[in-house]
Amino acid sequence: MIYCHFFQSIKKVPEPNCFWRNDDIDEKEIDSGTLCSLAMRIYLDSKDHIVLAESFSTAETDAFEAVLHRGSHQLIFSMHNIMECCAPIIQSTNRNSVMRILNRLESMPHMYVAEAKIPAIELMEAVKAFSEGREYSVVNPFVARFDEVISPFSRPATHDYIRYGLAHTIFELWQEDPELFQPYIAESRQLETIRTSDRSRSDYQQHDHNFSNTVARDLRLYNIAFAQESVNDLAAWIWASPSRCPALRLGYEVFHKIVRNVTDSGEESDIPDFAHVDCIPYVDVITLDRRMRGYIGQADRSMGTAYSQKLFADVNGVQTAIQN
Repeated sequence: MIYCHFFQSIKKVPEPNCFWRNDDIDEKEIDSGTLCSLAMRIYLDSKDHIVLAESFSTAETDAFEAVLHRGSHQLIFSMHNIMECCAPIIQSTNRNSVMRILNRLESMPHMYVAEAKIPAIELMEAVKAFSEGREYSVVNPFVARFDEVISPFSRPATHDYIRYGLAHTIFELWQEDPELFQPYIAESRQLETIRTSDRSRSDYQQHDHNFSNTVARDLRLYNIAFAQESVNDLAAWIWASPSRCPALRLGYEVFHKIVRNVTDSGEESDIPDFAHVDCIPYVDVITLDRRMRGYIGQADRSMGTAYSQKLFADVNGVQTAIQN
C-alpha cells in the first residue's frame, strides 16, 4: 500500500511543512542546465503520447525516436500527461494497451517534471531573492523518476529501488486506488465556481490588483514563512517581471483571460490543462489544444513574452519542427 498517500499532491494540498525546498534537491535529480543549447525538452499532451506510441506505425514511432536521439532531445513526462494516457486502464479490456503505451514511451529519451511542486518552489525562490535583494534565479522542477513526480514534496517510499519503471508504477497505483484515474469532475466544478465568483466582481477585468491576494494565498498554501505586511511589496516585485515565478504568473494570466471571456464556460480538461501550462516555462516545445493555445497567445501580448513560439497543435508539427 505504498502509493495511496503519494497521490495527495494531485488532488490535495501538501501536508504542513512538507513542501519541497531548493536545498532538498537530491543529487540524482536531473540538472536543468545539462542539456546542450540545441537539445529540446519536448512536452506532449496525453493525446499525442497515445498517437506516438499506439496510432503511429512502428516505423513512424521509430523515426520519431531517431529524431530525438539525433538532436539529443528528450520527451518530458509529467503527472498529468502520463495519467491522462492511462484513463482506459479502468476498463480491464484496455489495460494491456495502456501498459504497451507506457513501455514504449519509457523506451524513448525522456525526463520527468514534478509539476505539482512548480508553484511552491517558484514562490520560495521569489521570497528568498526578494528578501536578499537579488534577482530571481530559475528553479529546477525536474526529477529522476516517476515515483518522484507523484511524491513531489517528500521522498517516495520506493526511492531506494534500483529500478521502478513507469508501467509498474502506474499499475500499482491502479491496483491501490482505481479512482485516481477518473476525470477531474469535482475539481472542474470547483474551478467553475471560482471562475463564476470572479466574474461577479465589479473589478474582475483589473486582475493585476488581485495578484497580491493570489501570492498571499499561495504563501499560506505552501507554508512559506513571510511577513504579512510585506506581501503586497513581494507581489509587486514578482509582477514587475514575468521571468519571476514564470509558471505562477502565466497560469494567473491564462486563468484571468478565461474569466474575461464570459462565453467560456470551462471544460473538464481544465485541471490538467493548467498543469500543462505550469510546465511551459520549463520546456522548449509543448502541444496544447487550440483553446489553450489561444489563451497563451493573449497572455503573451499582456506580458510581452513569447511562450506561443513553443506551442504546437500535435506531434506531427513537433516532428517537422525538430527534424529541420
